[in-house]
Amino acid sequence: MRKPLALLVLLLLPGCPGRGGPELPPDVGMSHQGGPSSGGDGARVVPEENQEPVDVGTRVWANYHDTGFFFHGVVVERREDEHRVIYGDGASEWLPAAALRPDALGEEARVHVRPSYEGEFLEATVLRRLGDAIYVHSASGQERWTALPHVRFAGGDRRVPVAGEPPAELPRPEAVDVGARVLVNYAHQGLRFVGTVTAVAEDGRYHVVYLDGESGWVAARDIELEAVGEGTIVHVRRTWEPAEWVRGRVAQRVGSALRVELDDGGVAWTSLLRIRLPEPSPAAPAAADDGASEATTPAE
Repeated sequence: MRKPLALLVLLLLPGCPGRGGPELPPDVGMSHQGGPSSGGDGARVVPEENQEPVDVGTRVWANYHDTGFFFHGVVVERREDEHRVIYGDGASEWLPAAALRPDALGEEARVHVRPSYEGEFLEATVLRRLGDAIYVHSASGQERWTALPHVRFAGGDRRVPVAGEPPAELPRPEAVDVGARVLVNYAHQGLRFVGTVTAVAEDGRYHVVYLDGESGWVAARDIELEAVGEGTIVHVRRTWEPAEWVRGRVAQRVGSALRVELDDGGVAWTSLLRIRLPEPSPAAPAAADDGASEATTPAE
């Protein structure tokens, strides 16, 4: 699920190994669209009157292209009543305040969830939420963890966020613990991906739900708190298979959205889902001195 980065010549990094996964559709709309067969009818939403503009940095659920389906994102820019939203998949759209709802999604909300970018949206009920991770019960009786980029709801669904509702209070532990957003050295490849800790085992391992919807147990040595910020070197992923990446440096961060200066000279907004971080290079050993310096020469 992505919108092409128009006017940008993206640098390919074929030599960088990465996680496997389903190929992203060539346009964000292809995975945002849906009808009764994929959960919900996407009925047109009647906007709230006199809804106040939303501050930059606010987490929202946005009515994608006025389809009546709301997807998670963050406001990164505002011009009077128009808000630029970066969705969880990295897509971007300008929307009025009336098209936005607070990030108040919680237990018992009726949503539509897809197993992957190749899957269809199916109805489910939220049982638990931990930050970006959602535990759902599907209409078929199955229960599983997923992540916000794979969740949507229709405007009239049961217990979904409504205008004026206070946002959900999300855990943000200061250490690696349940609810923490983390970076994981996936499969010991030296490449770190973003996820959320949902459980801690007695042997010290952590259960992590990645932003692409995958999940698994991770050893403590392979996990750290997520702290992506200005100056961080990242690889931005365009497609899953074959892997196409562009290397760049984070110039700005707003919530889960990143503005990245690409190595080819372009600049693009993206999201935490669409990045990976290379492992930092080990520090070079200090050069050996042939003789004592002034600082180490004992006073006579």
